[in-house]
Amino acid sequence: MGSRPKNSSSLRLRRSRRNSSNEKRAKNGVDNNSTNAAGDDNSISISEKLEALKQLLPVNNGELKADQLFEETAGYIVLLRTQIFVLQKLLDFCDDASGQSQHINAV
Repeated sequence: MGSRPKNSSSLRLRRSRRNSSNEKRAKNGVDNNSTNAAGDDNSISISEKLEALKQLLPVNNGELKADQLFEETAGYIVLLRTQIFVLQKLLDFCDDASGQSQHINAV
């Protein structure tokens, strides 16, 4: 009564595909240990990347955990998008007002 998977052939196939793709990367000169999931160079550590992200936030809340840092970053992105939206509407309003005043002066 082993705990063998029901479809062991598909498991072997997935493993062989994974191994063959790793071999292809190695043949292409890509070191599997130096790339992360996105394929970027992993010479910069995660803690350095988190520190760089923390530097982009306008408010320094001291020591933040990664999940808190991501929440703060998401909130800041929403704030920036809102500012852009408001400034675009303000610009549209000013352009409309300027066009109307030129139209009134022309009459």
